[in-house]
Amino acid sequence: MALIYDHFTPMVLMQLEDYGFCKKGEGGPFVESGANRYKGGSIPANTHGGQLSEAYIIGMTHIVEGVEQIRGTAVNQVPDAKLALVTGGPAALPVSGLILGRMP
Repeated sequence: MALIYDHFTPMVLMQLEDYGFCKKGEGGPFVESGANRYKGGSIPANTHGGQLSEAYIIGMTHIVEGVEQIRGTAVNQVPDAKLALVTGGPAALPVSGLILGRMP
């Protein structure tokens, strides 16, 4: 699952492409296909609603959601979540990324 930094909607599409979830220029069709949906998507994204829906706190809500997903305590829990990508923006800018995971 992924927590994509979403300060502006187009940035989500750019990051899906930059992180290799789809090819360059295919972010729109990828999202339209439902691939990023919480239920049934191949890469559930922003299961907490994202910054545009929940709160804009410079990405901290994404980190909290990632931790909750890995712990299994998230409100919109992705079944058996083992890895969570937390992004800090599209790669064209100075950004950061975090991968959270469970220890075996």
